[in-house]
Amino acid sequence: MEKRGSGKIRVLVGEDSQFVSKLIADVLENDSSIQVVGVASNGQEVLKKVVDLKPDCITLDLEMPRMNGLETLRYIMSEWPTPVVIISAHSEKAAMKALTCLEYGAVDFVAKTGNGKVFPAEELLLKVKLASTVSVHKIKFTPPHYSLNIKRPQMKDEALEYVVLIGASTGGPQALMEVIPTLPADLPVGIVVVQHMPPDFTKYLAERLDSRSKLCVKEAKDGDVVSPCRVLVAPGGNHIFFEEKENRLFVSLLPRNEAQKTACPSLDFAMTSLAPIFRDKLLGVILTGMGRDGLSGSTVLRKFGGRVIAQDPATCIVSGMPGSVINGGLANIIAPLEKISETIIKETKRFGAETEVYGH
Repeated sequence: MEKRGSGKIRVLVGEDSQFVSKLIADVLENDSSIQVVGVASNGQEVLKKVVDLKPDCITLDLEMPRMNGLETLRYIMSEWPTPVVIISAHSEKAAMKALTCLEYGAVDFVAKTGNGKVFPAEELLLKVKLASTVSVHKIKFTPPHYSLNIKRPQMKDEALEYVVLIGASTGGPQALMEVIPTLPADLPVGIVVVQHMPPDFTKYLAERLDSRSKLCVKEAKDGDVVSPCRVLVAPGGNHIFFEEKENRLFVSLLPRNEAQKTACPSLDFAMTSLAPIFRDKLLGVILTGMGRDGLSGSTVLRKFGGRVIAQDPATCIVSGMPGSVINGGLANIIAPLEKISETIIKETKRFGAETEVYGH
């Protein structure tokens, strides 16, 4: 076993199936930058090895004996904060648990496919490498806030004057749980969320946001109308576009091209579709996430007079998406996560101005 300081990413694999744990270990160790320092078959063993081995990253199965993945994660995040990538089955129950894990501090998840024994190796490698770079100070466990006795105004078929388009990737579900539930019920704008996430998982993200928000939140369907006081979440596995007909904004969904590696849903595609329609009454919000999705879209948005809020990289789990927009000189405002909803409210009432850093 190599010592810490060897330069390799030291990974602990938590998985009760010997078959799957070997698959994961083989995928990881085929990369010269990664070393699997241990394998644990149940939650209690994971905790013991976290203390003994102090890994840089943990892959954690949700269904394990003696202590399941969610319980194990709570202990890890509360006592020994370590970047965790969840290995999730592709089912309704697993999707809901995976989203809970993200709230409890997991950096990201990888969904098994097919018979539940296969997972995308390239995605696993990318997310483990990315997770290992995340500061543990940003991922400590914090109990989620639940909104109780939510009172919503009656939905009205009013004209849509303003649209807010929010995009995120890694760390996005956690960030959205801070942003959407703090927006007021009477915010007179249409909101669309583009979160990089597999099919079906976005449905449960929307339901989770809806249960905690004053605004109505649902997963977008083909032909849905973007309306004031409502949030539509782009479905995973589909690109979301928009068409204006009879002074109403309709959603159009197109399946991804499996031969392409473009993020799906793509924030760039959504921005490019909306910018010519809403022009200076379109606000783009770029939250935490890996990659550069939103960079070219923000260029088009700004060209048509729209404005862009970028999350302050210091408050991001991963700063790739907002960082690329900021570095490209496209952000009108750079705000920390806790100020994003407040800034959205202010921005829907004003236009113009140069780049601002929150508090300056």
